Amino acid sequence: MVQAITAAIGVDKVGIRLSPYGVFNDTGPFADVDAPYLALCEDFSALGLLYLHVIDHSAMDAPSVPEELKVQLPDRFDGPFILASGFDRATAETALSEQRADLLAFGRPFLANPDLVERMRAGAVLNAPGMSTFYTPDAKGYTNYPALVS
Repeated sequence: MVQAITAAIGVDKVGIRLSPYGVFNDTGPFADVDAPYLALCEDFSALGLLYLHVIDHSAMDAPSVPEELKVQLPDRFDGPFILASGFDRATAETALSEQRADLLAFGRPFLANPDLVERMRAGAVLNAPGMSTFYTPDAKGYTNYPALVS
């Protein structure tokens, strides 16, 4: 499938997001779960994908991706590696200083804090995300969070 997509639109336009240990539709950890993810990283690297984005869903009550796997995945992918893992400022700074990823992703905190960078720089309190408004058809929950007052 990935080969077909890259052939159709170009490998320079394709990035992949993996969710090891995710629990969607009752999936989750199984014996030797790490091996397929490590192999995928190697295969994606060989294809020359634009980036690899890995999410640890433990911030949403899924099993945590073991630290050992989080270290091995970027070692198997020769390209930009993005990690999402329920980061706050302190854990993000630690992950970056430990070179666990090239980039870090902030999903829910960014939705609830369009001024996330300024808030983190200032050490300000973050708005809590309104989970009940996510994936709804109106702007509430996406554009109505209060901005940081300077």
